[in-house]
Amino acid sequence: MKKQNSLYMQVYDYYCNLIETGKIQNGEKIPSIRRSSLELGVSKTTIEQAYMCLCDDGYLVPKSQSGYYVSNRADTRKNEFLKSPETLQNKVIYDFSSSGVDSESFDLSLWRRYVKSALRQTERLLSYGEPQGEKELREEIASFARENRNCVCDSENIVIGAGVQSLLNILCPLIKIRKSISFADPSYIQGVRVFVDHNFKISENFDSADIIYTSPSRVTRWGDTISVSERFKLSEYARNTNKLIIEDDYGSEFRYVNRPTPSLQGLSGGENTVYLGTFSKLLLPSIRISYMILPPDLNKKYREVAAVYNQTVSKADQIALCSFIRDGHLSSQIRKSRKLYLQKSKYLCDLLEAEFTENVTIGKTDSPLFVKATVKTEKPLPALLKSCEKEGLRIIPVAEKNGGAEIAFSVSAISTEKMEKGIKLLKELSVGSE
Repeated sequence: MKKQNSLYMQVYDYYCNLIETGKIQNGEKIPSIRRSSLELGVSKTTIEQAYMCLCDDGYLVPKSQSGYYVSNRADTRKNEFLKSPETLQNKVIYDFSSSGVDSESFDLSLWRRYVKSALRQTERLLSYGEPQGEKELREEIASFARENRNCVCDSENIVIGAGVQSLLNILCPLIKIRKSISFADPSYIQGVRVFVDHNFKISENFDSADIIYTSPSRVTRWGDTISVSERFKLSEYARNTNKLIIEDDYGSEFRYVNRPTPSLQGLSGGENTVYLGTFSKLLLPSIRISYMILPPDLNKKYREVAAVYNQTVSKADQIALCSFIRDGHLSSQIRKSRKLYLQKSKYLCDLLEAEFTENVTIGKTDSPLFVKATVKTEKPLPALLKSCEKEGLRIIPVAEKNGGAEIAFSVSAISTEKMEKGIKLLKELSVGSE
């Protein structure tokens, strides 16, 4: 894993340096994947992965049937390269807080084959898609949600959308009779913004709210979950007080146990709970396909207005995902991702223990995406965070303890190479007073 990651990042850094130093000019074509593979002595897959990262970061622009060219946006990158070290202090280099996806967790070439297959279905692509989402995909999602999240659903009460925000914009008019909402995590500004735009009042606690927005599979930034008994209590409370629960089940697949904790939607029997699921974490963030499971009363309201909504996910992507799930690749993807993140978490724990020795205590989290540790530091936590930010190191603060700081680390997107350098830097920054 480490070696492969290093190869494509070395290729990435190699071309970054050529572009930023002006050795390759704007608009200039860079070597083809095949030629670069031969010149650098690495596989075409490694070159392709590096080129995709360069495109994502704005260095390159792909041109169909032509190749890859240096983007005009690279001027901005060059200017950043020429800035003084002081102006680059806040650039994030070692990000232990990212909720992104490790490139090794997903076989992009496999997904590309499914997309190409979908694009060959000419007749299906000549018509508009169903506003609710393609029925075949909804059936596959219903089966997945029942089996993996104990949801009570079928294809008829599932709505597909391009991300959770787009689904919330459909949901809000259906629940406008309710006036206020509380968020278990008020830092979820994208969700809060949607409800503010629809004139809902944001309540500080759920007792005074008509709607409870919660993510029971990730109630903290470091992946803690709500237990089954607590879920039962919340579900019962909502039923007795006639409150609506919106369950955002982001990241539920990534648990240390083989089967995730049952969803609130399933525990409620499908009543008074709206369930939101997404494939962004399982696949790639750029594959923006999410789904919403509506309870019977809201599903009836939705069907009355469904025709006025356009489907926000392309038909080709829906066809591709349907086949991807049907062929068993989603289940394989869950197992593969969980194994990868378990390996990365263990590696990070080893790095912490090797660097801090007896000055670190590794804590327990519910998710292999995160590691929690208490490290001894001569600095108060706020001062340590400030020092880290200056050096491009981002961590998740948990709490300040006597003589130490409790910190959480996300292994989600950071490479193993950067992990090692980041932990060494953290050790250096934790020594000495501010």
